[in-house]
Amino acid sequence: MRAHPDRGMTLVEISVALALAALMLAIAVPALSSVTRAQLRQKSGQLAGAIRSLYGSAAIGGHSCRLVLDLDANAYWSECAKTNVRLSREGERSQNGARIASREELLQPGEAMSEEDRERLELAGKSAFTASADVPKTELGGSVKFTDVWVQHQPERYTTGKSFLYFWSSGLTEEASIHVAQGGDVYSLLVSPLTGRVKVVGEREDAPGQRR
Repeated sequence: MRAHPDRGMTLVEISVALALAALMLAIAVPALSSVTRAQLRQKSGQLAGAIRSLYGSAAIGGHSCRLVLDLDANAYWSECAKTNVRLSREGERSQNGARIASREELLQPGEAMSEEDRERLELAGKSAFTASADVPKTELGGSVKFTDVWVQHQPERYTTGKSFLYFWSSGLTEEASIHVAQGGDVYSLLVSPLTGRVKVVGEREDAPGQRR
């Protein structure tokens, strides 16, 4: 008796098809994971190189610089001042994992202000940081993102807004931990304040001096 040409797949045929699909998925998932980790490793290495480069530029140029880490745009770039700049004794303020703009940043030229505020604004202008060519604006790209950043002068780790990593002409920077992720993978960049060296770790790790 001849089989009907429109017959459905047998249970054996369905089982074979499912087995083949499962095998192809088992091969594809590790390969995709390997590509993802390669991208994350590349972006982490690129950021580490930018930190080292800016460390050298500040020392050679004899001025203060900072690396701006934009956690919302997942981008970073360098800014430098014409001279050496000291961080404010008042320190940075933050709320809910984000930096709060300083009093000087909120002041606007021409508005009514006290003599003290006018001096603050003038001093801020003299030591203002402007974009430099040392590290052009660079996007992490793809699905690589900042998860959080902690820098020595910060009151807490930041998860949104901007974070600044400062460099001085004396050959010093700040201790910092920068975490970038892609999917479920996380890389940590740990910055040494005395040497500017960056340790890249293929998992989440905080800086030794980080506030818990």
